[in-house]
Amino acid sequence: MPSGKKARGRQNRSKKEANLTAKQRSQWEPTILRNNNGVNDTCEHTLAVLPRIPQVGPAISFMNCLAGEGFFEKATRFTGTTDLCFQSLMRFPEIREEESERSLAMDLLLRFVRNVLVHDFEVAGESWFRQRNRNEVAICTMIHQLELSGTYSDLFVVRRRSSKTGNKLIGGNRRDVVKFVAKRLPSTRLKELHRATRMKVGKVGRCFHCREQFPRSQLHVCTGCNFREYCSRECQRTDWSDHKEGCGYPEVTRRDLPADYVLEI
Repeated sequence: MPSGKKARGRQNRSKKEANLTAKQRSQWEPTILRNNNGVNDTCEHTLAVLPRIPQVGPAISFMNCLAGEGFFEKATRFTGTTDLCFQSLMRFPEIREEESERSLAMDLLLRFVRNVLVHDFEVAGESWFRQRNRNEVAICTMIHQLELSGTYSDLFVVRRRSSKTGNKLIGGNRRDVVKFVAKRLPSTRLKELHRATRMKVGKVGRCFHCREQFPRSQLHVCTGCNFREYCSRECQRTDWSDHKEGCGYPEVTRRDLPADYVLEI
C-alpha cells in the first residue's frame, strides 16, 4: 500500500477512536458536572469541590471503559454484576495500584450516581421510592471494589467481600443505594433523601434461591460463607448443590478483617 494510503488509514482510525472516546465521555461527564439547579436542587457538597477532570489518564480510560459496557445507561440490564465489575477492574491494574487514580475514579463514580439519584427523585417525585434500582447498583458495586482494592491485596478477599455488598444492593431497594452513596459523599440534599427513604421504604433482601424479595429480618444467612441469604431451610437445602463449591471462608467477610489478611488455601 502506498505510504499516502497508509497515512490516511491511520488518520481514519485515529478519528474513529477519538469519536468513540468523546461519545463515551459524554455519557458520564455532563452528569458529574451538573448541579441539578434545573430541578430546584440547592444542595451543596459538604466535601471538597469537584476535582479537575483531566482529558486523559488511567481513571478517564477506566470511566470510558465503563461507559462502553453500559454502566451509565439506565436501560442496561446487568447479569452477574459483581463478576462484571471485577473483570472490568482487572483490566486496569494502574487503577488498583495507584491511589491517586483509584481515588479519582471513585470520586467521579460517586458524584455521578449522587447526581442521578437527586435528579431522578426531583423528576419522579413519590413514585421514585417504588422504582427498582438499575445501573446505580452496578456503579455502587464498582465503587466498593475500588475501595477494597485499596485495602486488601488478596484478590479473593476483594471479590468475596464485594459479593456480599453487591448481593445486598441487588436484592435491596432505594434505601440501600442511597445509604451507600450518602455514607461516602455526604451532602445536605442526599441526607434528606436518605431520611425520606428510611421512612418510606423498609429493609428488604432477596433469597438467593427463589429470588423472591422479603423483609430483611426474615432472611437467614448461610453460616458457611456468611453472605448468601435464604428465606427458608427448604430454599437453602435446594440451593446447596450449586452453592457447596463456593461455600466456605466465612472469616473473609468479617467486619474486623485485617488489611494484611491473605487467604491460605
